[in-house]
Amino acid sequence: MKYIIEKVSLAVMALAFTSCLKDHLAVDPAQSNNVVEFENTGSIVSPAGAVVPRFSVDLGSLGEGDSANINLNLSYSGAAMAPNDITVTLEVDTAALNAYNAEQGTNYVAPPASVYHLPSNIVIKSGTQKIQVYVAIIRSSEFDFNVNYALPLKIASASTGIISGNFGTALFSFAVRNSYDGVYTMTGSMTDNISSTLTGYYPLDMNLITYSGNSIAMYDPNVAKTYGHPIRSGATGTSYYGSFSPVFFFDDAGKITSITNYYGQLAGANKRSAELDPTGVNKITFGGDGKVASFEVSYFMTQNGAVRTSFKEKFTYKSSR
Repeated sequence: MKYIIEKVSLAVMALAFTSCLKDHLAVDPAQSNNVVEFENTGSIVSPAGAVVPRFSVDLGSLGEGDSANINLNLSYSGAAMAPNDITVTLEVDTAALNAYNAEQGTNYVAPPASVYHLPSNIVIKSGTQKIQVYVAIIRSSEFDFNVNYALPLKIASASTGIISGNFGTALFSFAVRNSYDGVYTMTGSMTDNISSTLTGYYPLDMNLITYSGNSIAMYDPNVAKTYGHPIRSGATGTSYYGSFSPVFFFDDAGKITSITNYYGQLAGANKRSAELDPTGVNKITFGGDGKVASFEVSYFMTQNGAVRTSFKEKFTYKSSR
């Protein structure tokens, strides 16, 4: 679809776009009323003009029952400092989350009540303009690694000031890493039954990223620069298998129980899948601190229903991502 827009219309659109970015940035602060709003807590990851702003935070690895904080900055924005202590209350706004999902085509889910704890007493002190408060995110028994969480919060009331129309509601999406997540050094061997010129790319540091509560997916930051398995092509070339990246599933007993393809089984034109080789070594080695030190895994990449490549690999934990 094509649009023909006059210069005057463009100017009007630019002014409207600017005004939606930030209440107190749209006008001269010295001539504006103070508004109570969510101040930026890092970069906004939502597109410009989204129905509500979305912030995102990686909370790192959490064991079951552990917690980490999301920092929220609340501001009395405008020309004046707070004339008195301003009491602010927050509420969860699922309607805003639904509107954002509908607009952006996303699938964020509000976390269960056991997964977060909102501050009960928020006060912007007299003579100041900002306060930073903390929302605790808890890896409770209800925490589900298979969904994308976003906590939708709105400023329900403020004892002084006007609640911002643009930044009075915000989404705070967050991710928690499981205990297997991290940077690993990958060593091992592989055999491609179709092309003998394709060989393993070892050793190589790989990112293994939380896929679910008990699984990690291979993300190659070196060659593929996406979820994929790198390979050598000939003496000096590098490449990777398209539509294929292994996802490893673990159990509490220290075994690798299954494997799947990040892109889905039978993915791509070559219908590639991942399968565990049950005859190989598939185990985790834990360090004295109880954390994963390394794991060994044997698996196949199948193509059109037949085994194309066999892998026997070891991943040695190096650092957190």
